[in-house]
Amino acid sequence: MPIARPKIVAGEFYHVFNRGIEKRVIFPSAHYYQRFVDGLLAFNTSRPVVMREFIKGVHTGVKPLYEGRRLVEIGAFALRPTHYHLLLRPVEDGDLSLFLQKLASGYTGFFNLKQRRVGSLFQGTFRIKHIDNDRYGRHIQAYIPLNTLDHAMPEWRERGIRDRERAKKILRNDPWSSYGSYMGKNLFEGIIQPSFLKHCFDSPKEFESFVLSVTGDDVQDIHSIVAG
Repeated sequence: MPIARPKIVAGEFYHVFNRGIEKRVIFPSAHYYQRFVDGLLAFNTSRPVVMREFIKGVHTGVKPLYEGRRLVEIGAFALRPTHYHLLLRPVEDGDLSLFLQKLASGYTGFFNLKQRRVGSLFQGTFRIKHIDNDRYGRHIQAYIPLNTLDHAMPEWRERGIRDRERAKKILRNDPWSSYGSYMGKNLFEGIIQPSFLKHCFDSPKEFESFVLSVTGDDVQDIHSIVAG
């Protein structure tokens, strides 16, 4: 039975995620990760975007490419080789779907050009869950960056975090996660909205303590909430 998609309402918070078709690698190198991050900025505008310019790499860097109002506020993201996670809040009704359509089209065009392939890259339409309470909000803000640990500390998904210092170092230094931005590195200025954290945590310190204190029981709780 298909999973019912939530109604997308301006001002509400949503966890959005998708993976490559047939679980394929969608970020084969740093260059691909960077282009997706560029897209988080380039396509977050109400103005039309010239897709061919993004696909061919005419525009790069951290400055907005097009004038216009933001479509979404981005609270967090984590990119993994085969999938991505985003924490988003649409500014107006319809903005979230428009942003994600632009992002997917632009990145797919870039990927296909580089890989000399055609066709869909992502596994159908994006998956989305409405964050409708503070408990979900706290857990999803932890879950998104924790995906970074899957390669070096995969045991976290069963037993929680046992080596907090090692986990902290990995999380803070992941170049393709917004986690470091909350820890004062200012890696994604213009993309991430740091104010998101204040909805569920009093400070970055409290947030990091919550993330690094995840136990095995907490992991099961997080998985049940995320799977929802």
